[in-house]
Amino acid sequence: MQDEDGYITLNIKTRKPGLTSVVIQQNYLQVKNKNISETLQQLANQLCQDLIKHSEQKDNFNHKCSPCDTNWRYYGDSCYGFFRHNLTWEESKQYCTNINATLLKIASQNILEYIKSRTGLIRWVGLSRQNSNEIWTWEDGSVPPQDMFALSGNGRENMNCAYFHNGKIYPTFCKNKHYLMCERKAGMAKVDELL
Repeated sequence: MQDEDGYITLNIKTRKPGLTSVVIQQNYLQVKNKNISETLQQLANQLCQDLIKHSEQKDNFNHKCSPCDTNWRYYGDSCYGFFRHNLTWEESKQYCTNINATLLKIASQNILEYIKSRTGLIRWVGLSRQNSNEIWTWEDGSVPPQDMFALSGNGRENMNCAYFHNGKIYPTFCKNKHYLMCERKAGMAKVDELL
């Protein structure tokens, strides 16, 4: 419709919110709620780790908020088990598998420092190779970063498994017997046990 000056007049009516906008708003709120829940869980995990660190200074190595089983240590996103069973590398790998874990994978400098501070004993890690001509890989198939550590000692033929000792990883024969370290993903910190 044109007015007297020749302009077209538009009659714009606001529509009531339709089903589409309600669904969009519901999706937005679900994402927001998920983000808030994740942030709260991260804060709870950090607080729990701080409480555990404080407890360790008093020679109490566990806190009731820990998502790890008794005798396992909580650090980062994982639980670490330090076991004094004299086993071969294969037996150690199987032992960890039987308790829903894997032999330790040192994936970062932080984990390396943490493990170094926790044990001075020789312990198997999840690093091996098929034969002397192959590359070293973790149990999950990934290759260790060369900038983080180098295998120490001389990796003679048939030394296809690795152990950790005093902050370094050494090649050795897989049939040797050593203690072991297992790792598993940590659950959620027990928020109701934080205080």
